[in-house]
Amino acid sequence: MQLTCKYFLFIAFFTSVSSLPIHESESQSSRIVNGYAVDITEVPYQAALRGRVTGGWSHICGAVIIGTRAILTAGHCTINYTTNPSLLNVVVGTSSRLSGGRSYDVSKVIVHENYSESTLENDISMLVTVSTISFSESVSAIQFAPSGFVLMDNAPAIVSGFGTTSYEGASSSILLAAQVNIVSQRSCARAYLRIGTITSGMICAGGSDPPRDACQGDSGGPLVANNHLVGIVSWGEGCADNIYPGVYTRVSEYAPWIEEKLYSI
Repeated sequence: MQLTCKYFLFIAFFTSVSSLPIHESESQSSRIVNGYAVDITEVPYQAALRGRVTGGWSHICGAVIIGTRAILTAGHCTINYTTNPSLLNVVVGTSSRLSGGRSYDVSKVIVHENYSESTLENDISMLVTVSTISFSESVSAIQFAPSGFVLMDNAPAIVSGFGTTSYEGASSSILLAAQVNIVSQRSCARAYLRIGTITSGMICAGGSDPPRDACQGDSGGPLVANNHLVGIVSWGEGCADNIYPGVYTRVSEYAPWIEEKLYSI
């Protein structure tokens, strides 16, 4: 059984953040489903993760700034880069996928030691940038949820990123966000009973009327509630499906792991 990651490789064009050419493919780009345009100053913790390809860079996943040299993303986004961190960089400070912002090279990729490609358990990774990230109105860290952080069922949350507007759908050139609601662990587990296991390290969220969700290209991006990073976009069945909510890595479950890695930077 293969779970569907919210991950989709596509070629993007960042004219102002890299001297390398980057080419866009309309059939392979990505965005949030049924979201709204959001300025980066409203979600200044949002980052974009790119990988080096022949002749340029390609967008891989979303990411989240949590420190002056620390970025969180999904484990499945970076598992193939642990021995070659120089093949990655992160772009911050822009609400356009095509221009603006600043890029930072990556010096270290730390995927959770118990990450499982088959079940997507422990789907979390920390990236360490080579240089210190310069903070501003459009670039800042978000506080991650501590151990024991409680979210009520149906609590509102915001997911943002550079992902598809529909399952395998068309591209958008701007950053989008969507309001979703936390889905109870029991309801989510029941929905995914025949597809995958919803563990204590996962949290689910979705929206309706219209259906709202993260999608391909949004993996690794932030789910934020009560001004805390509570989730990292991980996987799900399709996108914005009323039966299947989006599944996120539950950040509070990994707070000790995050703190341990932060101390080692």
